[in-house]
Amino acid sequence: MRVRTMLAILMLALAGAANAQESGVAWDELSEQQQRVLSGFAENWSELPPERQARLSRGADRWSNLTPKQRDAAQQRFRKWRDLTPERRKQIRDRYEQYRGMSPEQQKRIRDNFRRYQRMPIERRQMLRDRYRNLTPDQRKRLRDRVRDKPRPATRG
Repeated sequence: MRVRTMLAILMLALAGAANAQESGVAWDELSEQQQRVLSGFAENWSELPPERQARLSRGADRWSNLTPKQRDAAQQRFRKWRDLTPERRKQIRDRYEQYRGMSPEQQKRIRDNFRRYQRMPIERRQMLRDRYRNLTPDQRKRLRDRVRDKPRPATRG
């Protein structure tokens, strides 16, 4: 019974989200908190595409639930993103799309490798970056291909 109830709630939530994306969200339907967060969009809200309205309203909900420290960190990340060149932002978006197209196993391997890299001493990371920068484009491609095709050993415990 409990599982059925949870499934029913989940289905209703998904149906509501799908409906909101199709028909958009009227400004008056937003909570006061959402309206405050999205006040910069108030004048043109009705002109925004429905999927953008739904995305912004969900973002306003998430923003409202952040702690001040989390908001500061998010603003800092946004400023950093905004300061990137359009080419660099495109490169990051393209890589993200490539990542999303990978199997869950491939995504996990990338996350695990990144975590392992982050745990390395800073000197070791710098050495690896320098070594990679000194490779020719052909050498980089061969390295990526070799790493991609190499069977991964079981993780160490």
